[in-house]
Amino acid sequence: MSELLPWLFVVTAAVAMVGGLLSLWLSLSLALSNEVSDDARAQLTNDARLALLTEKEALLQEIRDVAFEHDAGKLSKADYEELNAKLRAQARRVLHELDAGAEGFREEAEALIARRLEEDE
Repeated sequence: MSELLPWLFVVTAAVAMVGGLLSLWLSLSLALSNEVSDDARAQLTNDARLALLTEKEALLQEIRDVAFEHDAGKLSKADYEELNAKLRAQARRVLHELDAGAEGFREEAEALIARRLEEDE
């Protein structure tokens, strides 16, 4: 089990890095392209959101893993606090990005709810 743990961290970090790079690439490609159709723009937005959600889940799992390692006595308090602070800062950034991009989804959800309420009346 102890040989598996470093690989777990490597794989988790790689997934988070790939998710971040994908999100950055999608954001830059959307920002720099002038002639993108509405469908393509919506798909890029959905892909970027999916990448952020994937990154969020990976970060939350890393936070749980670090807490488990600390509770098991494998991480010192100083190391735990440093890693935990970095991971939580990254998670806050992802959550802010998700909140900033959620406005279109909120409008769509509210329209669906309104339509459903009209059907029920």
